[in-house]
Amino acid sequence: MRMTEEKGYRPPHSLDAEMSVLGAMLLDQELTVEALDALNTNDFFDRKHRMIFQACRDLDSRNSVTDMVTVSEELSRKKTLEESGGIEYLASLTDDIPLLSNVLQYIKIIKNKAMLRQLIKVSRENINEVLEGTADVEDVLDTAASKIMAITESRASGEFKPLSQLVSRGIEELENLRNTKGYATGLPTGFTELDKKTTGFHPGELIILAARPGVGKTSMALNMAAHIATKTDRGVAIFSLEMSDAMLTQRLLCADAHIGTKPIIEGTLSQESWYKLQGAADRLQRLKIFIDDKASIGSMEIRAKVRSLIRREDICMVFVDYLQLMRGDGNTENRQQEVARITGDLKALAKEMKLPVMALSQLSRMATKRSGPPRLSDLRESGAIEQDADLVMFLHQPGMHADTDGEFEDHLDRLRIETMLKIGKQRNGPLGIVNLIFHSDITRFFPEEKDERD
Repeated sequence: MRMTEEKGYRPPHSLDAEMSVLGAMLLDQELTVEALDALNTNDFFDRKHRMIFQACRDLDSRNSVTDMVTVSEELSRKKTLEESGGIEYLASLTDDIPLLSNVLQYIKIIKNKAMLRQLIKVSRENINEVLEGTADVEDVLDTAASKIMAITESRASGEFKPLSQLVSRGIEELENLRNTKGYATGLPTGFTELDKKTTGFHPGELIILAARPGVGKTSMALNMAAHIATKTDRGVAIFSLEMSDAMLTQRLLCADAHIGTKPIIEGTLSQESWYKLQGAADRLQRLKIFIDDKASIGSMEIRAKVRSLIRREDICMVFVDYLQLMRGDGNTENRQQEVARITGDLKALAKEMKLPVMALSQLSRMATKRSGPPRLSDLRESGAIEQDADLVMFLHQPGMHADTDGEFEDHLDRLRIETMLKIGKQRNGPLGIVNLIFHSDITRFFPEEKDERD
């Protein structure tokens, strides 16, 4: 829909580019295909041009040739020939046809101008919503970010790439995998057996780490985040919707120093242990870990914050703890649709920013009432979690069992807990199980065979 013109102002457009593209379409069938593939009817600013382009699109949908005769006949059939300028105007479009390379450039100009008009329209809608003052500020921000992101995504539409261009890149990646020491071609997780099965975490991946409550999802995520930041000397962003940044920091300190919180709380911490904590603090201060502990954050706000952080820091991975606490944009009919939108946004974030995103997830109530390791069907609230994820991992403690109330016993009083990390889905690798030991006092995982905290 054409934007209303204000006095002294005309929205961004290029009539010359529009006329040149339409003229080329009337004379060259190949250019018609190029234009129909790249443009939509509403990308044209002039109303006459929109009608002519739509006539070409309608003819193409019926496998008909688009030329002066067929287009004029189509406009006559719709009784819009005179409104679109008449035969004389159609003929004038073919007077000066530019070179092929120029036509492709004109198509790009039309698309860019259309996007600028969309941006102006969305900005005005956002301003009107702010001035009305009836909506919550978080909803206004989410809506604005969502609309602008939709424009951005339309601009970044994919294009076909010939296999001849892709093969050389593919062989380079396989060669890299062949020569990589330590199994990880992506970000190393800190767990060798997991790296063997996944080759690490890779750009564009949405990773789900799911478990029943109290099994150690947050601890596992923090273990991985600290290892990645240490080994890569790059930044890691953590969005903690449940725990405060102070609580996460305490966990990171205790895990690094191998010191539990119990002696600290009881006042029995030795001087030697205190020195270990200070050493851990010195090491952690050098890590590029960034924590945002805002509760009930939305996916679009996370996306905006990550984009802002990336402009300042070299961020290589994002963690979100946890998925079910995230807020949707308020326009969905139910929670399942809301979670589907959230997981889709997180996957889009991973692809756009070219980094892995890990989202922690709770399991359904049915999973907490059943013994045995979790299954993909246990992912809570939406099948979209499984659909959007590239890698799904489950944490499970085989020693846990459901009591008569359907809840699991608290095993945090046990210092070393056998834990299974189950790969339930992986697009680019095998499924499998990695056996670990969870040292619950220091909230740190170790390989099963590792018995000492060295």
